[in-house]
Amino acid sequence: MAKLGSEQRRYLVEHLSVLLVVAGLCVLLSISGGLSFFNRYVYDNLMQWLPMEPSGDVLIVGIDEYSLREVGRWPWDRRIHAQIINQLEEQGARAVLMDLILSEPDRSRPQSDQALAEAIRAAGHVYLPVHVEQLRSGGQLIEVLPHAEFARAAKGLGHVDLELDGDGVARSVFMRSGIGQPWWPHITQALLEGEGLISTDLYPAGDEGAFAGLANVRKYPRYIPFAGGAGTYPQVSAVDLLEGRVPDQLVKDQFVFIGATAAGLGDMLPTPMAGQGELMAGVEINANIFDALRRHQLIERLDTVPTLLVSLLLALLAPFLLPFVLPRWSIPLVMASLALTVAVCYGLLALFNLWFPPAAALLSAIVAYPLWTWRRLEYSMAYMRNALARLAEYSDLNRRLTEPAPMSRMLRMLDQVLPVRAWRLQTQGGAPVSGGEALAPVDWRGQLARRYPFRHEGKRYELWVAWRQGLDADTYDYWIRAMLARTEARRPSGGPRYEVIEKHIERLRSEEQRQQALTRFFQVGLAQMSEGVLICDACGGVVFINPQAAYLLSLEGVGQDTLGLADIGRELEFHGDRDWMGLLQEVLADGRVQKECRNRRGMDLYLDMILVHAGDQPGRMLIVSLKDISDVKQAMRTRTEMLDFLSHDLRSPMVSVLALIGKMRHGEDGERLRDFLDNVEHYAQRNLNIAEQFLQLARVEAEESVEMVEQDMLDVVESAIDQVQIQAQSRGITLRFDYDQEQDVWVRGNNELLERLVVNLLTNAVKYSHENGKVLVRLYAEGGQVCCDVRDQGVGIPEAFQDKLFERFSRASTSGGARTRGAGLGLRFVKVVTERHGGTIHVESVPDEGSCFRLALPRIDVGGL
Repeated sequence: MAKLGSEQRRYLVEHLSVLLVVAGLCVLLSISGGLSFFNRYVYDNLMQWLPMEPSGDVLIVGIDEYSLREVGRWPWDRRIHAQIINQLEEQGARAVLMDLILSEPDRSRPQSDQALAEAIRAAGHVYLPVHVEQLRSGGQLIEVLPHAEFARAAKGLGHVDLELDGDGVARSVFMRSGIGQPWWPHITQALLEGEGLISTDLYPAGDEGAFAGLANVRKYPRYIPFAGGAGTYPQVSAVDLLEGRVPDQLVKDQFVFIGATAAGLGDMLPTPMAGQGELMAGVEINANIFDALRRHQLIERLDTVPTLLVSLLLALLAPFLLPFVLPRWSIPLVMASLALTVAVCYGLLALFNLWFPPAAALLSAIVAYPLWTWRRLEYSMAYMRNALARLAEYSDLNRRLTEPAPMSRMLRMLDQVLPVRAWRLQTQGGAPVSGGEALAPVDWRGQLARRYPFRHEGKRYELWVAWRQGLDADTYDYWIRAMLARTEARRPSGGPRYEVIEKHIERLRSEEQRQQALTRFFQVGLAQMSEGVLICDACGGVVFINPQAAYLLSLEGVGQDTLGLADIGRELEFHGDRDWMGLLQEVLADGRVQKECRNRRGMDLYLDMILVHAGDQPGRMLIVSLKDISDVKQAMRTRTEMLDFLSHDLRSPMVSVLALIGKMRHGEDGERLRDFLDNVEHYAQRNLNIAEQFLQLARVEAEESVEMVEQDMLDVVESAIDQVQIQAQSRGITLRFDYDQEQDVWVRGNNELLERLVVNLLTNAVKYSHENGKVLVRLYAEGGQVCCDVRDQGVGIPEAFQDKLFERFSRASTSGGARTRGAGLGLRFVKVVTERHGGTIHVESVPDEGSCFRLALPRIDVGGL
């Protein structure tokens, strides 16, 4: 494992410190409960999004204001309650839950109690409430049970106490409650157990031997997942039920909850689903509990230990990841952490019916951001101070590149280098300094005088320069301005710095400009070199490659990260038995290697490799330089070819002429003299043709541009045929010209060069054809080009020689024998002229069957001519 540096260790300690502080804060907030108000706020809002639908078999019979007006003041005669139960029994109610406290007998109307008890007993599925209350403030707790006669008649009893939070909102309930022991299940639990809809072991009472005195013992706290606000479950008025206005289908097989819904009866409580000032009746809250309990959807609060673990995990997520993201992503990361915390809270509610209080995790994650920002800023400031101290020790080259040039150096440049007649430098309140010739005042106001205002060391200056001629003023004006810019010191980017970070940033900006100047100096210098430069590290990776090297090695567009030192040699070809790997091994052993080579483009290169040491990093470096010496090598080859040409092609005819002359000196006159003159004429004409071809080729290759106009290739080809006609007839060769008069064969070119090109092709075709043969010339337009085919039936060209056919001084040794000897310049002329016109020339040849040269030039549209 790599050893951490001091800066890295400090960064790690800072990170761990922030994590510990955040973790401690999260644990403290979770245990203290100081953010319970925020947890309640989150819970109430998440309840709005829980997927809870009310059941269709729950009906509420409400004792509302309308019933109180019709029946009378509360409490009612218990015979009315008996009538309600009897009516529900007749209409087929499945079970009845009476959320009414009937703890005392009606001593004035005992027959009413008897009627109610009989109704409860007859129905068989009536459940009555138990209530735990305090006799007085701080007094004894008692269990308020139904009147004994009612209790014996009921199928089950259960408590109806709700848990009110600190804000007075009913959000939860204890499923077991009682004095001394949690005897009593919640009334909805008693109903469901009595009807066999849930197991009796779901919320057991626990150890019956444990007794806690007169304390109210409660177990199994659960949050209520309300199906909606008040009025979510269907309700009917008690008086409507008594008077038979409620249809049987609304009651049949329903679980009926009877309770007070009138606001004046006091059984109204706020709930998380209620709107502003809206209350929900206790009987409807019990209906919500019944519905959730039957579906096993009551919400359980996560235990303390899991709550702490989840809170720590979510709270530490943001501060743990903050060091790994850029500062601009810090706030989005914290926001994402908060969103994840809320999402986890909602997911536990919706999927597992678990309530996780998120306030501690949320606040800890929020606090983590400024805490980490504070420590990271302090760490960054310390690192910046140390970095500035290191950067201040810049090299002498860096200093020379960035500091302004002295005024004396600029004035010396004016005196010694630039073609200045005179100059004068003046400043406000100071004596002027001048150089050069002494000029009259009128000369300083002439057209050849220029004024250059500038600043140096906080002072304003004016430089007057008098040039010798106007051309000099326009040519060197940019250099004068460059010298003035070099002497000016960089202006501060603002006023005084009052903030610590801003001061450090300003110092860092100054050091950055120095480093940028040095980097630009090397990059521009290496990039503009005519030689290719490539720098590799000790592992063979390409650190730098300038454009010229990329071109010479055919590496344009190739990423440097994918290049290796071993790959570069693929583009180079070496003479003899030397190869790239051998050269690399040699330079690593000796320190320097110089070698000539060629690249795939056919360019001759001078390769120079040298090892250097650049400190600990990057360490040993290999500098490879490539210089294009193609022009030098071509000049050497041309010189050799010229010597061969002069020694053979021009020398041989002259030797033949001298030999004939010597022979004639010792011979007879007459007929032999005529033959002698014919031979002299032949060799002289041959020399003249060779010189003419050489001259034409030299002129074409030397000219940078050729004057071109619109040309009709039909006229060019016909004129060339006329020039070669006599030569063809002398050997009995027929020239046949084939063309389509309907086609436009116009090109843009030089008439003289194009005509000479076609003449060369025809002359070669006639020269290398058998006597009494045929030469076919075809002119046509095809695919945006004008094509001219010259086909002969001669000796043909060997396949091995066809690739060299268009090179200078190239001749096939088996093509035609001695009678067709030439200088090898005609087809080179054809190649050069064709390329100057943007065309192509191809050859197809079979030995002893003939050759076909195809000339293709860009065709132009003559519709507007």
